[in-house]
Amino acid sequence: MKSINLNFIYLLSLIIGLSSCVKEESSLQLPAPLEMNTFRIMLDSLPDGSAYDTSDLFAFVTIKNDKDEDVLSNKKLLISFNGKYVTEKIKLDPGNYKISSLIIGNGDSYTQFAAPKANSAKASEVQKPLNISFKLENADIFDLPVEVVKVLNEDKAENFGYQTADFKIQSIDENKFIKVKLQAVIRVGDIIYDNIPTLFKLSNWDSNGVLTEKDTLLAGGVNEIFLPKSGVKYQFKLSKWGVSDEMTLNKDQISEGVVYTLGGAKSPKKLRLEEQFTFTQAGYMPSGKTIYNYDPNGNLKQIDFYDKVPQYSDLRLSWSKVYVYSNAKLSKINYINDQGTFVGYLELTYNTEGTKIIKMKEVNYDQVTNAQLEYQFPTGYARINFKYTFSNGNTMDYVQKIIGGNRTEDSASSPGGGESGLYQYDFNINPYTHMNMPNIFLSNLPKNNLVNQKKTYSGSIPSAEPYKFEYSYDDDGYPKELIKSFKNYLNGEHLFKIKTVYSY
Repeated sequence: MKSINLNFIYLLSLIIGLSSCVKEESSLQLPAPLEMNTFRIMLDSLPDGSAYDTSDLFAFVTIKNDKDEDVLSNKKLLISFNGKYVTEKIKLDPGNYKISSLIIGNGDSYTQFAAPKANSAKASEVQKPLNISFKLENADIFDLPVEVVKVLNEDKAENFGYQTADFKIQSIDENKFIKVKLQAVIRVGDIIYDNIPTLFKLSNWDSNGVLTEKDTLLAGGVNEIFLPKSGVKYQFKLSKWGVSDEMTLNKDQISEGVVYTLGGAKSPKKLRLEEQFTFTQAGYMPSGKTIYNYDPNGNLKQIDFYDKVPQYSDLRLSWSKVYVYSNAKLSKINYINDQGTFVGYLELTYNTEGTKIIKMKEVNYDQVTNAQLEYQFPTGYARINFKYTFSNGNTMDYVQKIIGGNRTEDSASSPGGGESGLYQYDFNINPYTHMNMPNIFLSNLPKNNLVNQKKTYSGSIPSAEPYKFEYSYDDDGYPKELIKSFKNYLNGEHLFKIKTVYSY
């Protein structure tokens, strides 16, 4: 999560040849303590493509040393999701190891996914079947990638190279069940979140009035579940992000072709404060903060940015943004330096309906940037085309691809170079998208939080780029904390990490 795209600012500054006072984040590249001989098992995604709430998913892993002895045997590990699924940290002595088994199960111990072993029937479904070897040699913490395959009802453990006792597969006789499609949908402000993994409570009553209840973890999007045909009445309950909903249906009211949605609506929370801390040998040290102020109508009024200045022990005001509204519409954002002097602005022009920004003009001291925006809607996604012109006559083209409310791809090109990116997101709430705080790149639009990116550059490259995003969230689905790690783009060497703490 970031309030402005620093990589494109880097490219833009090369094009227009300026050193701007406008800065969203300052980073001190200080040596960071190492978490030696520590790793996490990482899954890029789960093979059915759905997003899962990890509160009911666990990894069961066996790790052997170079003597083929178990150092961990069917160890149960928590799983978290940050765009990728990662286990809790594992710390071992230095040495050579291999992962010999990995099974992902739910709270009822039913096997959901498994990493196939070499020479098994399922081994061809992954690029690297088990065993996967690795070495711990007093280096920093790292993520060890492993691939898994979904375990279907008809699958056998032997197909994956495991013993029958290793798997617990839930068999379903479809003749005894009714199929029902369920989906969680929650509106936060004006934005709909419909790819939300959540826990449903399913209840059914038989003809004698006997109640049976079960908690079922459902992936984001539409889920197909099975209800016993012996039931005469069914109830579905959802509780997510402080929203509760329920639905009760008699058997004759259920249609297998209908998607039943549960959810509700809630107002977005107001972000009040961000505090940044750079990780040093002395621990996390304050390096910046951002304070958000609102008017009585809940509109963003002013943002104050504070940075660490070497000659002062405390954080000092660096600059501010002041938001100006015309006819209840944001029309201009003024830039004020630390002395209270007006130094620039961002001016916004909307389409006739007032729903989309079609022009922007940014003035920063004596530098002027104009942007023309065009919106296109091919099947399955949206595209925003930006055309920038700068006061020195240079130009830049920038394109964003939007899927599901998130920028998934972008590219920028200019006579001096270019860059492109691929982006992944979690399923939680990005507070920026609800705050109406546009910038020259419209980088605050994604409705979810950025958790992974792959960047390529031509021409000049940045000295550091983020490569790891680790979030913790509150019960309302908002980030409480983000630890962002940066690396050298050329050699991949870890440089530093910054923790941001969010207050609402």
